[in-house]
Amino acid sequence: MFEKEISNYAFNITKRYTGDHVSLSALMTDVELPESFRKFAEAEVKEIIDKEDLEKSKTGKFDFSRLEIKSLLKEIRHVLKNSFEFSREEFLELTDRASKFIFNYVIRPRWTLEKFLFKGEMKVNREIIEKTSRFLGDYSYYPKGILEYLEFHKKEVLDMETWRQLHAKIDEHLLGALPPKAANLTSAIFDLFRFSTGSDRVPTDALILFFRDKMSPEIVDRLEFAKELKNIQSLDSATLSMILEATSRDVDQKIAVLKNPEEPPKEFRTFERQTVTNPFMPQEVEVPGLSEEAGEKQPEAVPVPSGLPSAEAKPMDQQLSETAEPAPKEPKSTTPSIRTIMSAKLESKIVKKIFHGSRSGYQVAVHKLDESPSWERASKILEGIFIDNEIDPFSKYAVAFTDVVSAKFRAVRNPGVKF
Repeated sequence: MFEKEISNYAFNITKRYTGDHVSLSALMTDVELPESFRKFAEAEVKEIIDKEDLEKSKTGKFDFSRLEIKSLLKEIRHVLKNSFEFSREEFLELTDRASKFIFNYVIRPRWTLEKFLFKGEMKVNREIIEKTSRFLGDYSYYPKGILEYLEFHKKEVLDMETWRQLHAKIDEHLLGALPPKAANLTSAIFDLFRFSTGSDRVPTDALILFFRDKMSPEIVDRLEFAKELKNIQSLDSATLSMILEATSRDVDQKIAVLKNPEEPPKEFRTFERQTVTNPFMPQEVEVPGLSEEAGEKQPEAVPVPSGLPSAEAKPMDQQLSETAEPAPKEPKSTTPSIRTIMSAKLESKIVKKIFHGSRSGYQVAVHKLDESPSWERASKILEGIFIDNEIDPFSKYAVAFTDVVSAKFRAVRNPGVKF
């Protein structure tokens, strides 16, 4: 899932560096790169330096525990880190690994961290936790919480069951701050897709995974309803806030009912099936209880507030409908042909390097790309071309070909573009 967005994320990084070598110091000072990627790159280099075993004596005749030696070694490690350079191939591999890891961690932190931390084992020691923490740039409170727990309880080992309980408490605390602090909780996921796609909207599927990972079935139910019945395929932060606020109100009502289920407060009245404007939920259905995963049974009668919205108030479902994207249309492309915006020299190179000299293969591919109704469809065709011809999508002429195809869809706004 999100293969296209992951590919875009990696491409947006690699297109900034086209040389044979890329220094870590250049990446660390590039503020236009996501901080999570820079942190990942730095962690990779620290791992490499760790393997050098600088603090171990091969003869046993040197006391590496002396304060002045420790201070000197620390400075050496710092200099080594700042002087490190990735080869082009290493940089592409780094970007690919980082992109996949960051997407997984930002969208499903609980699941990803558990896999990354324990690697199939049931226990993990403090040293591994500390090294793992280097890679965790977006949700630093998870490793911080683990290390503080170990420090407080004077432990050097963490078992998986304790970790799950600790993580659940952290997530419970985070969800308890919603909806007022929703922006703080979801800023990483919005930043991720903003860098990848240039949009301020996040796919609804990504948010469903995010809140499912946080064990919040009420929010997941509303998001699934918005996607499936309201055709809302992506959300901006304002619409997400509406969902979280609506969920919070429903949860508060359920809590009030559970405190005194036999005698509802005067401001509530019970009903079994009534038409109520219930945002992000189907009309004329029983108010849903907790999900099957929570193992809770749906109550037969649920109190709801007697003060329904006035006729003048705009129903929440109508607000949702206004945020839904229109059904995608695929008109025939009216953009210029790829060959009209590409120089003969570059065309010759692409035929040779991408299509291995096959002019007919090149012409078939260009025809498909010219007929593409959108850049999204064209990018899928490009991906297939690179796979079929065993071409690295980040190689020089693959990037050049991608740029030409992208320019085809920009040419309407910027006539005269020529490659």
